[in-house]
Amino acid sequence: MRSLILILTVTAVAGCRTEDHRAQTYLGEDVRVSVIVSPMFSLQSDWRRKLVIETATGDSEYILPEDTGWWRGSNLYLHSSDVYVLHEGQAGCVLFRAAPPELVNDPTISCENTHMTLQEDVVHAELSTQAFPASRFYTDFYYIGQFVETPLRQEPVSFIEADEQAEAELPDPM
Repeated sequence: MRSLILILTVTAVAGCRTEDHRAQTYLGEDVRVSVIVSPMFSLQSDWRRKLVIETATGDSEYILPEDTGWWRGSNLYLHSSDVYVLHEGQAGCVLFRAAPPELVNDPTISCENTHMTLQEDVVHAELSTQAFPASRFYTDFYYIGQFVETPLRQEPVSFIEADEQAEAELPDPM
């Protein structure tokens, strides 16, 4: 009986861990974009998540939908209008600017999949000294990389840049 109580106590304490984990990327010299995940109480890897935009002129944080098993990664794009897009798959898209850091509401930017695969080297967008490939799935989007859960690494979340891994197709927004 004591063993059962000990096992249940250890499981409960492990499920209550509140350590935050950060994955980040730099967009130019003075802009850092991060996704921070905090574990939720569960027996699987469910997360509370937030988007953080840090610049020389100020920082902003935005709460993202909680992950209760649906999250397959969030692709980060630069739209041709110089708006950044965090594509959340079935949770939709978050549009933002970096200077000043703010959310954007632009109905002309569509996160609907074009259902046509483009060649990877068609067009490149220039941001500072970086070049990003045109998205294979979304019109006028340039793929920067993906924030993704990485259960086999030391950190549970990481950012994988476009030159490290090809753009992953996410589920369409609900």
